[in-house]
Amino acid sequence: MAQRVTVRERIDPAITASLFANYRSSADAVTELVDNAIDSRLAGTPLEVFLQVHPSYFVIETRGGEGMGPAELERNYLRWGGSPKRGRKLLGQYGQGGKAAIGHLGRSFAVESSRPGDADVWRFADTDYRDRSKLKTYELKVVPKRVPLESGYVRIRIEGVDKRLDARRLGIRLGDTYRPLILRAEVRISVNGARVEAPPMTFEEEHRFAVRAAGTTLRGWYGIADPEGRGVDYVPGLRCYKLGRLITSGEFFGHPNAVQVSGMARLVGEIDLAPVPLTMNKSDFARDGEQWIAVEKRMHGLLAPIARRLAEDELAPPPASALKTAEQVRRLLSKVLKLTEREEMFRGLAAARSQAAMTTGKHERVEVDSAAPRAPGRPADENEPRRRGFGQIVIRPLDSNIRSQSVIEHGSTTVVINSRHPLFLKRKGDIWYQLETAAREIFKSLEGANIGDYERRVNEVLLLAFQLRGRQREARTQRPSQLPLIST
Repeated sequence: MAQRVTVRERIDPAITASLFANYRSSADAVTELVDNAIDSRLAGTPLEVFLQVHPSYFVIETRGGEGMGPAELERNYLRWGGSPKRGRKLLGQYGQGGKAAIGHLGRSFAVESSRPGDADVWRFADTDYRDRSKLKTYELKVVPKRVPLESGYVRIRIEGVDKRLDARRLGIRLGDTYRPLILRAEVRISVNGARVEAPPMTFEEEHRFAVRAAGTTLRGWYGIADPEGRGVDYVPGLRCYKLGRLITSGEFFGHPNAVQVSGMARLVGEIDLAPVPLTMNKSDFARDGEQWIAVEKRMHGLLAPIARRLAEDELAPPPASALKTAEQVRRLLSKVLKLTEREEMFRGLAAARSQAAMTTGKHERVEVDSAAPRAPGRPADENEPRRRGFGQIVIRPLDSNIRSQSVIEHGSTTVVINSRHPLFLKRKGDIWYQLETAAREIFKSLEGANIGDYERRVNEVLLLAFQLRGRQREARTQRPSQLPLIST
């Protein structure tokens, strides 16, 4: 008779330390802690979340939620992998996010917690939380309650913070992440005393919808973005939320994206996908599951009419970020050409006028395909400022076969970079693509130069620009955060 052998699962406490690194940034860890606060909301009770950001410590305090007593702290908060939220309509599902976020941010912590109506606040602390050689045991102590008796309360103070947190950027990130909740006044968040505001979204056209998919009703809106109201951080496509928390942006639900079809850069919208599960670190939805597949199919059909319209929009405006990058390229190129003593290659207003006169009225300064359409002229004050002493770089939609053109426009040498060229779309008009394109365009007009000279000069500009950018980054990182005190 065979001997019966029993084996059982075990867990090494050290595995919890690996979860501390499960964040791409410190801001991601902070949003995990805010998610826990949002999950503690009580119906009809305003939730307030106060954050304090300091170089050596971080505090998050939640008022108006469920709070926790001794039983909840042991059964829920301190239990790795076990969560009472599982299966409920809450952001947390895996029983590890908040605990791991604390370990990611700092070396030690103290937690205070109290339920609504409780007079006592329970406190426990860990001075060496990153020591994961064994599971922890804590002694609870009673401390005074800092908020009204009827309020639920949780306060987490993390010491020994060794991750960089910028209060201003964190506030912007939180406003963007929890935009619907802030707009509906369901949650109030502040960072170092400054109220977090939801970023505005402007659009020319809006279509609200409520459709059935994945066993529930999905609500949201889609439309066409206002070209003048798109900021540098604008991302085309729909923003996808889970219970009011942003998970992903730039979603097209199976339609071509803005890189593949330039007109789709104007598609904008928001949708809450409450029934779709998330990945463990909340960086995306579980896209292989039946819920996401059902949602994608339904939304693909809903967006089909506007996707067809935008696909026909051949002259969609270039991204605002590319317009800002063009000015950065102009300044960088100016420095490089001065250093290489090639400043005359890209002349500004007065110099360009004299050169235009010498070309006997021809406005095209470089050799381009005669069959190709020329860059359309625009008033100087429309989207490109008048610059003296050096030429301009502008982004405009041209025929997709043209990478760039040079013109004498409004008395200034202007390089027009085509926002519809396939390489521009693939690279999203980044700084190095624009710099190379502008350099190629400028040196095309170099008289008497062979192909070898042309390639060498373009390469020289790019290498020198890399060096200048590198020095600028080093200078920024080495710049002291404050002036030293003067002793007397």
